[in-house]
Amino acid sequence: MNDQRIYYTRADERETLVVILTRNGYTVRAGKEPKANGKTGRLFVEYWEESV
Repeated sequence: MNDQRIYYTRADERETLVVILTRNGYTVRAGKEPKANGKTGRLFVEYWEESV
């Protein structure tokens, strides 16, 4: 599995990314990177193609 990430800042960007990637056959996962001080880090959408 070779997953890639796209970083975003707004919720509507996440929704658009997820729809586009899903429609093009990718498996998608949204997440966030933790920060050392306990606050929310960068937000991302991770995607990959499933091997059949």
